[in-house]
Amino acid sequence: MLPLFLDLRPRKVVVFGGGEVGLRKAKYFAEEAEVVVVSRTFVAGFDGAGVEMVKEEADTNLDRWISWGDFIVAATDDRELNERIVNSAMRQNRYCNSADGISNFLIPSLVQRENYSVAVSTLGRSPAMSKFLRIKLESILTDEYSRMITLQEELRILAKGRIADQRSRERYLWEVLEDQGLWELVRAGDMRAARELAEGRMVRFIGDDP
Repeated sequence: MLPLFLDLRPRKVVVFGGGEVGLRKAKYFAEEAEVVVVSRTFVAGFDGAGVEMVKEEADTNLDRWISWGDFIVAATDDRELNERIVNSAMRQNRYCNSADGISNFLIPSLVQRENYSVAVSTLGRSPAMSKFLRIKLESILTDEYSRMITLQEELRILAKGRIADQRSRERYLWEVLEDQGLWELVRAGDMRAARELAEGRMVRFIGDDP
């Protein structure tokens, strides 16, 4: 499997199962997609989750719901039913994810910060390890990295107007990333001084040969 970041705002997702697993996956997709959850019962938390709840047995209108959705999630507590959902989804050439592991797409553990996201997956081998790695990364990826992304974005725009050669721009931006003194300013939150220092380093790249 190949990792991708997709814009799901125009997409439709059907989650079969109103338990804790279904809630977690429904909330994940509801950040962007239109989400319908089909289940006979629902745990607390679905209200206000930004999803449509359809109270019926998962297999009552199975094929119709699958044909409506772009992504299908089988999250019931019935392994055989999850398998039927996945098989039906695959017959209709839909992307499907199952709580029992029979899937053609996976939902990663996600670390979200102001300017970036990091997705972690063990490709279904160990969900616990995915969570463990996410927690580890959350402790490592502090605010300084979001600040540096903001600075790099500003410098990239500035460099396009001052440094003609693309490879020279790339070398300049990488040199900024390797500057430990500049990182100290970013960690301290002194972004004005960090930008002034970074802009000063740009001078020797202007007119640089490719």
